[in-house]
Amino acid sequence: MKKFIDYIMAQPVWKVVLYGLGIIFMIFNPEIILPLLFFGGIGFAWYFSKKKPNATKRNIAAIASVLAVGGTYLINPNIASTKREEQTQATHLASSPSKKDENAKKEAEVKREKEAKEKAEKAEKEKKAKEEQERKEKEEREKKSKEEQERKEKEEREKKEAEAKQLADQAEVAVQALENNQVTENIAPAQAAIANVSDQSTKDRLNNRVGLVQNAITVRAQQAAAAERARQATAVAPQPQQAFASQHQQGAYRNCSEARAAGAAPLRRGQPGYSARLDRDGDGIACE
Repeated sequence: MKKFIDYIMAQPVWKVVLYGLGIIFMIFNPEIILPLLFFGGIGFAWYFSKKKPNATKRNIAAIASVLAVGGTYLINPNIASTKREEQTQATHLASSPSKKDENAKKEAEVKREKEAKEKAEKAEKEKKAKEEQERKEKEEREKKSKEEQERKEKEEREKKEAEAKQLADQAEVAVQALENNQVTENIAPAQAAIANVSDQSTKDRLNNRVGLVQNAITVRAQQAAAAERARQATAVAPQPQQAFASQHQQGAYRNCSEARAAGAAPLRRGQPGYSARLDRDGDGIACE
């Protein structure tokens, strides 16, 4: 070994560098360098033995061949491992298409499920939107129908109220005509007009007024009959006071002065001698 080192140290620098590069190539690319080193070592060993004998160079060539054989042996596990890796990769590549296809199928299935779900959600949303639209349209129709019904009912109610008011006004006019001209012939028209009134309170009030007028007419008739009997019995000309009384009995006071002169003022509605002509404020009391 000492001789080998001395030999290396005795060599030129370029040879040492060349040897170093050879060792480096052998280490980093053994699959190429080792076969070359093996065959080259055998060739140089033969050359320095037969053609140009040189024991030192022959030994170096032999050592290089031995190192090549040893290097080949040492890298065999790496080669085997590399082959196994290549086989594994080949197997992986061979199986990759199937796994890729399987993954593609799974992705396609997931995509289809997602699309189906989105489609179902979209259909559900559209269904809900349609139902909501139908509900709103139904509510709108019901609202319009209700408003139309209320409008018709209001018009019908206003019409009935107007007719009832008209009938009540007609009854009021008939009763006032009876009160202004308290004769039996005006009672029936007033009662007929009152019968058409729908409001019971108004009807009762008007009937009460007609009743007062009827009582007044009856009282005047009785007083007139009694006065006639008295006249016929006495055959005496009536005094001024009696003339006023006769006028009072007949309800023919021309003004309030005559009513006061006869001692009949004030006159209330329904009493003999009362007349709406004498009741200027229409409160039911004449000649106040």
